[in-house]
Amino acid sequence: MFSAFTRNELLLSMMATLAGDEVDLEPARKAFETTTGDFRAKFAAAVQARLAGIAVPEVFIDLPDHPEGLRKSDLEALVRPVADGFLRSYPSKGELLEQAARIRRRQQQRPAWIPRVGPDGELTPSPGTSSSVLDPDPEPDRPLVVAALAELGEVTVRLPAAGAERPELAMVPGGIGEWETALYTVLGVVAADAPAATVALDATANEAMVPEEMRWWASEPPQPVQATQDPGIASELLATLPTLGGLPVSDTPEGYEAVINALACAGDWRYSPRWQLESWDRGDNIAALAIARAAVAGWADESQSGVIMYVYGGALYDGESLVSAPSPLHSYLLTMIRSVDGTDTVDSVHRAILSCPGEYWCHRGGCPEVDIPDVGALLTRIVTAAQAAEVAAGAGGWAAESYQRLYGHGDGSEYADSVLEQLTAILSGVGWVELEQSTWEGGLEQVLLRRGEHCLTAVYDPVTRQVQLVDGKSELDSTLHMLADDGVLTDDGERESIDTSEAAVERWGTDLLTAADDLLRGRITELPQLAFPIQATVLGLHPQADGTLRGPEAATLARHQASALLATAGVLVEPDRSVLPADHR
Repeated sequence: MFSAFTRNELLLSMMATLAGDEVDLEPARKAFETTTGDFRAKFAAAVQARLAGIAVPEVFIDLPDHPEGLRKSDLEALVRPVADGFLRSYPSKGELLEQAARIRRRQQQRPAWIPRVGPDGELTPSPGTSSSVLDPDPEPDRPLVVAALAELGEVTVRLPAAGAERPELAMVPGGIGEWETALYTVLGVVAADAPAATVALDATANEAMVPEEMRWWASEPPQPVQATQDPGIASELLATLPTLGGLPVSDTPEGYEAVINALACAGDWRYSPRWQLESWDRGDNIAALAIARAAVAGWADESQSGVIMYVYGGALYDGESLVSAPSPLHSYLLTMIRSVDGTDTVDSVHRAILSCPGEYWCHRGGCPEVDIPDVGALLTRIVTAAQAAEVAAGAGGWAAESYQRLYGHGDGSEYADSVLEQLTAILSGVGWVELEQSTWEGGLEQVLLRRGEHCLTAVYDPVTRQVQLVDGKSELDSTLHMLADDGVLTDDGERESIDTSEAAVERWGTDLLTAADDLLRGRITELPQLAFPIQATVLGLHPQADGTLRGPEAATLARHQASALLATAGVLVEPDRSVLPADHR
């Protein structure tokens, strides 16, 4: 019998193991919030998730349906390493069969969350689980340090895993692609279940941002926290900084039209966790609870594109009322506009403050008042959709899977529109003909097109969401080597020629063979405007997804951005056929 003290010591040890200060409770929280059912079901799922993190893997063996058919020596070699209890040195076959039966019962009764390994130590799946459950991130997302938003500090973003040897189109340093990825990260938008999660903000760190001359109340010395450590700090800096990425942030009414345009042209909104800040009203000395959330989207129209974010929320003041502003946090709209040439250069930044905590708390001593007409309906759509996203992301089952498929980085459907398909469709409308499309090992996608005497290569990297346009003559030239290897390109010592037989056409296509022959005859010339590649980020896609156009508005958004980039490259204007040589018309 245990004494009361010993029993209580055991309970305290269990408490420290399950929920001690150093314990990572994130898996337990996710399990609780995503499990359907009553409190008992949710609580059991949370405890199970915590225990699964500390459970020791057990060795499981594959037992044949009829172990009696094994030789005694083979049966002993199978069961002895995992014997249930004592097994003497020279057991009979009957004892070994009894061991096999006991091991079978033991393994069948083990719950699926108990980790298991094979006799050689390799991780093995539990019944009803897949390899993704065993290793939910078999290829860890790749960290990338982004310094585009110097005012927030260096942000470590995570890109989808990719092979070390794969060719990659890196994001333009300081470009809007880096801005978008950094914002997703510091605001917490990238997490799979972000809308369903709650993040407690650091009240002391938020208070430390108030200018010292305004802190009339007695307090401990301020302990600043970096923006990358607390989304509330990041948001407050974005609401009050005079510059972002080295560019001035405009708070003037002249920029509100740009904000409204971005709202109206926004694509698929993605949401941060719910932020919770327990604070107090310095004027009336009463407790306050602020709830806020950030929403981020790419936007594009026929002439411009960029990124927009909206921070909103409300607050409860003890014994007084609920209010529709997240004081002491700001509510605001922040719009980033890329260059009209469609590249990643950021042209301007506009901000509209919708609510400010006041001059004695605001980190810049108060914000300009804003009255933007006709914006309410646009904002209401974002807020109401967030309520559905919150429930769906945390519901589990088909709803969570559907939400992730459309707006997150869960497994996509069997087919989704691709960026290159949108780009190729635009080019086809102005006379470009697709010659070849290929995918490199590692996922880099490429298409080669021709119009008249010119060729164009478009490349898309789904990991970094980069599109690059380059003159396609060199790519067409490289196909000559493949044609030669296939016997389609021949050289009789005097002249190289292309085989246009039915078999060759079936393998390579008429258009590619014709282009290859024209290249040999000197009829293909370089595109002077693409002597240097042009590159841009496709905004509005989840930075940790597979780079396809899954969201409802993704295809439209990609089409606008592709059109702007193609216009900059000068490949949308159809050539004047009257001035072309006859064999090019």
